[in-house]
Amino acid sequence: MNDAILWLLVPLVFLVAAAYAAVGLGGGSGYLAVMTLAGLPALKMTPTALLLNLVVTGTALVRFGIAGRLRWRLLLPFLLPALPAAFAGAWISADRRIFLTILALTLTGAAGSMLFHTPSNSLSATCPSPTRLLLTAIPAGLAIGFLSGFLGIGGGVFLGPLILLLGWAGPRETAALNSAIVLSLSAVGLTAHGLRGNLEATFTLPLAAAALLGGLAGATLTERALSPRAFRRWFAVILLAAALKAGMDAFLG
Repeated sequence: MNDAILWLLVPLVFLVAAAYAAVGLGGGSGYLAVMTLAGLPALKMTPTALLLNLVVTGTALVRFGIAGRLRWRLLLPFLLPALPAAFAGAWISADRRIFLTILALTLTGAAGSMLFHTPSNSLSATCPSPTRLLLTAIPAGLAIGFLSGFLGIGGGVFLGPLILLLGWAGPRETAALNSAIVLSLSAVGLTAHGLRGNLEATFTLPLAAAALLGGLAGATLTERALSPRAFRRWFAVILLAAALKAGMDAFLG
C-alpha cells in the first residue's frame, strides 16, 4: 500500500463519516466508494469498511443515544436473519470481476436510495401487521446481511429507505434502527474477516481515527447547522462515480 494513497484516504474517510453519522449510517457504501476510486484491492476494502462502520455507528450511539427510539419489534425480524447471512457473506471470496460488478450495482442502488428516499420530518409511521412484517423483513434481512458481510456495507443504507418508504418508522426511529443493524452486522462481518486474517492494523488504524473524528464532527455540525439531505445528495454523486469506475474495472479488466 502506497503511503500517499493511505493519507489521501484519511480526509476522505473523515468527510464520509461526517456525512453519514447524523442519520445513523456507518458509511460503508461511502468508504467503498472512495476506496474504489483509490484502486484498493477488494480483500482490503471489505474488512476496512466494516471496521469504519463500527467506529462511526458506535460514535453515533454514544453521541445521540437510542433510549426510547429503538423499536425492537421492528428491528429483530430484520436483524435475526441478517446476522448469519452477514457471517456467510464475509466468508465468500469472489473473483475480482464478480466482486466489482456486485459492488457497482450495490453502489448504484445506494446512490438511488439517497437521492430519492431522504428522510422527511413530516413522515408519519404506521405499525405493520406481524405477517406483513415477517414476509418483508426475513428476505430483506437475508439480502442486507449477505451484502454487508460480502461487500462491507453495514446495511443501513438499504434498511433506512425501506423502512421510510413503507412508513413503518419516523426519521429518528429509523436512525436508531440503522445504527443498531449497522453496528451488529459490521461486528459479525468483521469477526469473520478477522478469523480469515484479512485485517491490517497499519492501514486501518489511521482511517479508524479519521472516522471517529468525522463521526463526532458530522453529528454535531449536521444537528446544528447543516442539512442531512444536502450531505446525502452530495455523496450520492460520489457513489455513482465509484459505481461507474467499479463497473468499468469489472468489464475492462
